[in-house]
Amino acid sequence: MEHTEAQIRTGYINWDAEGKNSSSGTHAFAVGGHVHLDSKRWNGIMAGVEGYFVEDMGLQDDDPNKVNGDFFDVNKEGFAALSQAFIDGKWGNTEVKIGRQRVDTPHADSDDIRMMPNYFMAYLLTNTDIGGLTLTLGKIDQMAGWENGIDARKFISVEKVLGAAKSTNGIYLASAVYEGIENLSLQAWYYDIDDIADVVYLEAGYEIPTDFATLSFALQYDTASDRGDKLTGDIDSSTWGVSAEAGFENGLALTAAYNSDNGDTGAFGSLGGGPFFTSLEDQTIDAIGQKGDAWIVGAGYDFGQIGVEGLSAGVVYGSFKADNSYNYETAETDLSLEYAIGETFNATLAYAIVDDKTTADSDYNQLRIILNYNFKAL
Repeated sequence: MEHTEAQIRTGYINWDAEGKNSSSGTHAFAVGGHVHLDSKRWNGIMAGVEGYFVEDMGLQDDDPNKVNGDFFDVNKEGFAALSQAFIDGKWGNTEVKIGRQRVDTPHADSDDIRMMPNYFMAYLLTNTDIGGLTLTLGKIDQMAGWENGIDARKFISVEKVLGAAKSTNGIYLASAVYEGIENLSLQAWYYDIDDIADVVYLEAGYEIPTDFATLSFALQYDTASDRGDKLTGDIDSSTWGVSAEAGFENGLALTAAYNSDNGDTGAFGSLGGGPFFTSLEDQTIDAIGQKGDAWIVGAGYDFGQIGVEGLSAGVVYGSFKADNSYNYETAETDLSLEYAIGETFNATLAYAIVDDKTTADSDYNQLRIILNYNFKAL
């Protein structure tokens, strides 16, 4: 073995409905983790494997309707899964990775905010021959994890995850990411989702260091249109966004972002958390499902500046509103607290307060706590 690592994870989630549905709610407590093993390379080739497990510890509610399913399998029970199993070949500046693996792209990502993140059956070719430029070609066939919407422990075909009734050829992707100019980043992604949609994502970011703060600005544009048999229905999205951040030497950070979609069917969704600047703990602009816009403002503080290393806190407020606000208008306030001890231990507490401003009055609150302990497996 060239590399071994393991993690033990403990999680708690509580979802409480307010407003007209104040009598309902779900919660869950689980312990899980993974063991990951990588072989040494031989002629440029290595293999990796990872086993993931989640256990409910017998502390759930006797009523299955009160168990939050985000932590468990389709039966709201613990499980074990072969989360990664891949072959990786690297020759010079070219790398090929085939099999079950973690993937993080704008419209397909791990979104590791529950017990088990998202994993994908993927075939990826990456090249960095040109200085500062990373080129990727690939294909994604299947998805496992808490956001596949069917069964977290199973690798489900991506077309089924997206809501198609029949099988297709999965997702082909191509990207170019350029970071060859200091403080500037550029990226372009194309997704060919067979018989569902063509998707293009563009992003540019620029960082300005000053004597008192580091200023960061970014622009994004995302568009999707249906294609072929249109297995998930009509798709017509055109979403743009802008974000600005300021990180001060005293530990304070300020952020603001805005997204707007002018397509007929609203912003395009993702296999994971998605790329949009305004995405919060619960709400995203693609959840609106029609033309609309979203904005967020927030602040954070790094307590390391006053001697408490590894501790940070934040608060963010966001608004998500359809052009016809009668159909969708929601506000969300997120409170977060994070603590880390080097690479060994980290803890996250996130509390989301969601205010449905439509006549449905479907308000709810969500508390999420995740503790991770990382160590060498062998």
